[in-house]
Amino acid sequence: MTIDTIDMASPEELAPILLVCLQRLGQHGRDGALALARLVADDDGDFDEAADWIAEIAAGALID
Repeated sequence: MTIDTIDMASPEELAPILLVCLQRLGQHGRDGALALARLVADDDGDFDEAADWIAEIAAGALID
C-alpha cells in the first residue's frame, strides 16, 4: 500500500499499518506524541472518532 491508496483502503488493510505506526510512535514516547499532535487539527472529528475507538481498544473494552 502506498500513501496514494489509503483513501481506498479497507479497515483490514489499514489496521496492521496503523498498529505498527502507533507502536513505533510509542517507542518514541513523548516525542512521538508531539509529532502526531502537531499534525492534528483541533476540529478534526475523524481523528477524535478514531482516538475514542483506540482508547476503547487500549482499555480492553472493545470486543468483537
